Amino acid sequence: MSTSTILVIMMTFAFFSARSQGELDRTKRPEALATPTVQLPKIQKATLTNGLSVWLVEDHELPMVAFNLVIQSGSDHDPIDKPGIASMTAEVLDEGTVSRDALSIADELEFLGANLTTRSTVDGSFVSLNTITRRLDDAVAVFTDVISNATFPQKEFERLKKQRLTGLLQQKDRPGTIASLAFNFILYGAHHPYGNDASGSERSLNAMTRENLVAFYNTYYRPNNATLIVVGDVTLKDITKRLEKGLAAWKSAIVPTGSLPPSPSINRRRVYLIDKPGAAQSEIRIGSPAAARNTPDFFPITIMNRILGGQFSSRLNINLREKRGFTYGARSGFSFNKQAGPFVASGGVTTAKTDSSVQEFIHEIDRMYKEGITTGELAFAKKGMTGNFALGFETPAQIAGALQNVVLYQLPENYYDTYLVNINKVSLDEVHNAAQKYLDTSRMAVVVVGDLNVVKESVTSLHLGETVLCDVEGKRLTQ
Repeated sequence: MSTSTILVIMMTFAFFSARSQGELDRTKRPEALATPTVQLPKIQKATLTNGLSVWLVEDHELPMVAFNLVIQSGSDHDPIDKPGIASMTAEVLDEGTVSRDALSIADELEFLGANLTTRSTVDGSFVSLNTITRRLDDAVAVFTDVISNATFPQKEFERLKKQRLTGLLQQKDRPGTIASLAFNFILYGAHHPYGNDASGSERSLNAMTRENLVAFYNTYYRPNNATLIVVGDVTLKDITKRLEKGLAAWKSAIVPTGSLPPSPSINRRRVYLIDKPGAAQSEIRIGSPAAARNTPDFFPITIMNRILGGQFSSRLNINLREKRGFTYGARSGFSFNKQAGPFVASGGVTTAKTDSSVQEFIHEIDRMYKEGITTGELAFAKKGMTGNFALGFETPAQIAGALQNVVLYQLPENYYDTYLVNINKVSLDEVHNAAQKYLDTSRMAVVVVGDLNVVKESVTSLHLGETVLCDVEGKRLTQ
C-alpha cells in the first residue's frame, strides 16, 4: 500500500470521526479537563513474628502484586574508607541462595513472568518483586529465599566486581560522570559518605572481599531494620501467612546506630577546573549542600526548582538552550537525602562558550535568588505538578515505589493524601524565602570539566573566585 493511499485513508477516517462527534469549533481553545485525583486505600499494617513491619495497600483492579522491601541502610553506612560495599551487597544479593544458584533464580522468575530487582541508594537498600496473583506462591518463595538465605557466591562476586572495575575505567573517559562525581567530592570531602562514589573506587573495589558483603548483609539486612510494602490483589491475612512461612529463618538482631557527620557548608565561591584534553564540550556543575528530605521547605523548593531548572521550559533551559544555543539541555535539582543533599545546576555546553555558559548559569540562579518567581510562573508550576501527580499511581509497582519515600524518610502516612493541598498553598513569599535560603551563588562551588588549554583563561578571567585545579576525582592538584 502506497504512502498516498495510507494518507487518504487516514484523512477519510478523521473526517467521518469528526462528523460523528459533531462539527468542531476550531476557533475556541479546548477546555482543560479537571485535575485527576488520587484516592489511596487505607494502609493496613502487620508485624511478622521476626519483627518485620508489613504495609499493605489492597488493589484488586488487576491480578498483580508488587513488593518493595525497604532496608534503612544504604551507602551512607559504608565504611568511609571502603565505599561501594552497600551497592555491591545489593547487586550480589540475588546471585545465589542456599537452595538456588543465580541461573535457577533467573529461570524461575522468567517462567513465572515475575520480575525481581535489588539495588541500593545513598539512603537505603531495596528488594522489589512484581508478579501476577496466579503465581504468587512461587514468586514469594523466590523473593523470600533471596532476602533470607543469600549466600553471596564467590564466583558471582568476582564477576560483578570485575564488571564494576571496568565501568570505573570507562567513567574516566566521560566528562559528565567526572563532573558529577568530582562535584560531590568537592562539596562533601573524603570524610562524608555523600562525597564518595556509591559504586566504589578502584582502590576500595580491589580491596573488597566477599566477607565484606556478608558482614554488611548480616549487620543491616535485618527485619527490625526494614519495612515490606505490598500493593495489589491480596489481603493482609493472606500475605502475612505466606511471608511468615518464607521469612521464618530471617531473624532480627541488634543493628548498630550511628549518625553521619554534618553536611559541610561553603564559606565562599571557588572555581574548580578539571582537565579533559580534547573534550568536545565542557561539563558545568554549580551548587552547594542544601536541604534534607525532612525540610519544611520541601514544597516551596520543589516549585522554585521547577521554574529554575526542573522542566524543559525552565529559565535555565530557555536561556542556555533555546535562546543562546550553548547546550542541548541545562537543568537544576535538589537531592533530598536523609541529610542535606546538594543543589546542583548542570549542563554540557559547547567548549567555545564555556565562560559565557557559566555566566548565564549564575545569572539565572542569582535572578531567582533576588527576585523569586512571578504569579504566572507559580500558577504554571502548580498546574504542572498537580496535573502529573496522578500519573505516579497507576500501577501497584508505582504505588509501592511512592510509599517507599514515606517509609525511608519517615514522612507522615497521609503525605500523598495532602500532597496537592501542600502544593497549592505554597505562596510567592515562601518560594522567594527558599531561594534566598538555598541559592546564594557567593557560597557555591563552580566545577568545570573540559579542555583547559581552551577554557581555562576565559573562565578564570570571569573573576568568580579562587581558581583551583583538580584531578578527575576532584582532588586538589599542586599548582
